[in-house]
Order: sequence, then structure tokens, then C-alpha cells
Amino acid sequence: MHDHRKYHWLYFVLGICIAVILATLMGCEQPNTTGGIYEEPPIQCCMALTPECYAQCEGIPLDEWVDNTCGTLAIDVEYGYWDEINNEPIWICQAEIIN
Repeated sequence: MHDHRKYHWLYFVLGICIAVILATLMGCEQPNTTGGIYEEPPIQCCMALTPECYAQCEGIPLDEWVDNTCGTLAIDVEYGYWDEINNEPIWICQAEIIN
């Protein structure tokens, strides 16, 4: 006759659990951080010691990189050797000389 009363405690516990979950979710704020979010994607560059890779890492065209590295008269650049003191590559620049 009173079989339905034996489940009242279960309904009470479920009600409390739902209330706690809802209160927790409604109290959460959205984070105000921008950490880990890039405005622009980082430049992907290769690690080879070539003019193409160095231009790509700096995010500029190869012609502009050659002009910045060797001057405007340069027509080609190749890797020479590694400068141990300054910890940077030394480039061999081929230039066109106009008389």
C-alpha cells in the first residue's frame, strides 16, 4: 500500500544533486584571459641553413631578405660557415658589379 514512499529518499537526493549542479554551473564565469590565443598564427619556419628558410622565418620574401643581408646589388646568397663567436651563420653573397 505504501510502496511508493520507499523511493522518496532517492527523489530527495537526486533533487539535491541537480540543485548543486545547477548552482555550480550558473556561478561559473567565462575566463578573461587571452593566454594561448594567437592573434596571428606563429610563423612556421624550417631549420635549414638556406636563404629560403631564413627569409621564411623572418616572414619576408626571399628577394627582400637577400637585399637586407647582402645589399641591393646581390643576385645570389649561399651559406658559408657558422660563426662560433657570434653564434650566427656567415653568408657568401654573389653580387653583380656594374661599371
